[in-house]
Amino acid sequence: MTWCGTSLAMAVMLASCRGSHAALPVATGFEDAEGHPVTLAHLPARRIVSTMQSATEWLVLLGESGRLVARTDFDHEPELAALPSIGGGLDPSAEAVAALKPDVVLGWRNGASTDLEHALAPFHIPVLSFETTDTADVFRNLTRLGVLVGRSEHAESLATDLRARLRAVQSGACPAGAKTAPTVLLVLWTDPPMTAGGGTWMTTLLDAACLRNVFADVQSPWPTVSLEAITARQPDWILTSRGMPGQRLAELRSKPGWRELGAVRAGRVIEIPGDLFARAGPTIAAAAAAIVEARRALERR
Repeated sequence: MTWCGTSLAMAVMLASCRGSHAALPVATGFEDAEGHPVTLAHLPARRIVSTMQSATEWLVLLGESGRLVARTDFDHEPELAALPSIGGGLDPSAEAVAALKPDVVLGWRNGASTDLEHALAPFHIPVLSFETTDTADVFRNLTRLGVLVGRSEHAESLATDLRARLRAVQSGACPAGAKTAPTVLLVLWTDPPMTAGGGTWMTTLLDAACLRNVFADVQSPWPTVSLEAITARQPDWILTSRGMPGQRLAELRSKPGWRELGAVRAGRVIEIPGDLFARAGPTIAAAAAAIVEARRALERR
């Protein structure tokens, strides 16, 4: 059962052109899905296809939705409603993407982006890769998107605002500090169990919500763990993406091993919308606030 899913480490250098001749290619530190350097023909990019919902959200907030020439089925911003969809974003048709004549395609640093990159090679369309493991990646990606669309100052302002909102959520949720915060198991997948390890942006999200990741000591970002390991750690809470009311709790109570957990028996299962749960972008502060609100609602019952 899938409950949610998520994945241009770059330093930017611009080469100026001189005289009245045609512009030279712009040298950049952008990288593709395999870590190879990418040189763009011009900056800012004029036509963009984003397969990443978080990158799309940033571009909308940067005021640059007009550069997008497509959306995915999971992009719900009204500014994008009239754009053609490339589907879910993980495996778009290379021919359909090429027909949009983008300057660049944005994707996660994963196998799907690698496959798309290879498929688009005959069309000479670069795929820029974004790493989305920790919170530093979130802010790095925003900086790089700012460079890509020529809105670096605005990107810096958005980063400052997001950091302030995360601090505000944590201050309100955890006035006494996080050392005694309850533990939580973040469920990305149930069979086999998959969660978030330490050092991920999801752990930072939990910290802001005054919850301690029960697998924070695991170095792998997105580890598969055993039910025995979960049972041994006995998380105080479980966090999932939202289904129908009561659906997630009922599902866990129907599963051997899961139903024996104290958090499941007590109904301490926090649910937040999937669009907040799975996106390492501008919504992470809103996700932290939603976790706090959902937990408080359960505690009042």
